[in-house]
Amino acid sequence: MKSEYVHQDDIFLVGKRILLTTSLQENHLLIKNFWKQFNAKLKSVHMPLAQPWIKYGIMLREDTKLYYFCGVPSLNCYPLDFELHHIPRGAFLHFTHHGGMDQLPETITTIWKQELPASPYQPLTSTICYYEVYEEGFMFQSPTSTIQLYIPIQEEVTPFAYLPAKTLLASQPRNSNANTWFGMDFNMNLYKGCCHGCVYCDSRSKCYQVADFDIVKGKQNALAILEMELRKKRKKGTIGIGAMSDTYNPFEKTQCLTKGALALIERYGYGVGIDTKSTLILRDIDILKRIAKQYPSIFKITITCAQDSLSKQIEPFAPVSSKRFETVKALREAGLFTGILLMPILPFINDTEENILTIVQKAHEAHANFIFVYGGFGLSLRDNQRDYYYHWLDQHYPGLRFTYEEHYHKCYSCNSPHSRHLYKLFVKECRKYGILYRMSDIIRAYKSAIPNEQLQLTL
Repeated sequence: MKSEYVHQDDIFLVGKRILLTTSLQENHLLIKNFWKQFNAKLKSVHMPLAQPWIKYGIMLREDTKLYYFCGVPSLNCYPLDFELHHIPRGAFLHFTHHGGMDQLPETITTIWKQELPASPYQPLTSTICYYEVYEEGFMFQSPTSTIQLYIPIQEEVTPFAYLPAKTLLASQPRNSNANTWFGMDFNMNLYKGCCHGCVYCDSRSKCYQVADFDIVKGKQNALAILEMELRKKRKKGTIGIGAMSDTYNPFEKTQCLTKGALALIERYGYGVGIDTKSTLILRDIDILKRIAKQYPSIFKITITCAQDSLSKQIEPFAPVSSKRFETVKALREAGLFTGILLMPILPFINDTEENILTIVQKAHEAHANFIFVYGGFGLSLRDNQRDYYYHWLDQHYPGLRFTYEEHYHKCYSCNSPHSRHLYKLFVKECRKYGILYRMSDIIRAYKSAIPNEQLQLTL
């Protein structure tokens, strides 16, 4: 029997489950009858499918109990007695069963007793034992039908990967609004993907075409490409780094693409604008000080929650909020123009007066120059990013996804119902402490931090 090592992205399904027994034959009969009930349910509710006809069956083990789940690709609206299930991104051993459903138990027995022990891979200890994919054209009893089987396995250890790159610097269009995203003249990303695990991240959206978003990869020959592009530019400017991928991800400790890029930015007389959640930026504080003296530079630390417990839940693999406030303070003590990106705000979770007031208070204590909130107090949701976020809601805030569906349906912008009140409160507190909050004021302040005479010398 042929097998194939494959890497699958996150899959989100909606469906129903049944409790199984310890008998393989008895379970097979239960599963066959359950599929008939599930298909009848789909027809009775006239439920549109996200992908025509494709269906999934999952064998689940929770504690000492065995379950079987029938599901279809996730939709925003589904019957109340359905549940959302997530097949996590990872490595799988892929087999193809040929024949009808009655022969499936024999194939599964062969895989577990013969194929897996003879393979170089170890099954992953997880809730999912294996899952089945039924594609268009499948007939339950047809000898020509096929069922795809995927068994989660431990991933092969691979070295840090690099992606081919032709260019790095993207120029801001000349006719663009000068107040867009902190007045950057150029933008670049040295890495692709992010491993902070933030539940709200917009970069998971399909429109960005980043497969395996949680796997960080570097841009091949990034420093050589950057030096060539900097040398060719006739006019200096401020270079934004980290909008799509945190440039101070954990791999930066060893790969040093950001550190190398900063050396080039200093050498060629440019400024820098960095977005990050990481404390690793403090490693480069000396060169950042030198760059900020030669050309306008700005540093933005994302903080969405005042409390560490909530930040750890929402951004599980990023430094907790208290460490990020300490980073803001250290950058300010070094004389760098630094502030906070207060975004996104998750409706019904961190859209509270207490959270906003505490963040502004702690920003003041850290001597932050600014706090910026993009749009309203809310977040953006689209396609598979919405699926990922809703699955997280089901795990941590049961029932809240239905509140989201009622309030926002399929809207891209999901602002807090309290956004107007929170914004007025936010502005009042910022004015009280002398903290900038308007984009135009923030840009004007950091761009004027260097005397014009000095800027003329760098142009």
